[in-house]
Amino acid sequence: MKFYEKYPQLQEKKFLAQVLTDTVFSTMELENQKVAKPKVHEIVLSLLNEHELKGKQFFSN
Repeated sequence: MKFYEKYPQLQEKKFLAQVLTDTVFSTMELENQKVAKPKVHEIVLSLLNEHELKGKQFFSN
């Protein structure tokens, strides 16, 4: 079984961005790095968009 077959919701950009945002934010909080969650979300979205523009596809149509 492939990874995306097991976890199909990760192919949805909104869901993936939220999971990444929560993961990065919580890790930074554990390391006492104070960054606002909206800022982390903005960075995650910009990185996902940049990755898409380079032609690397995360998401199915």
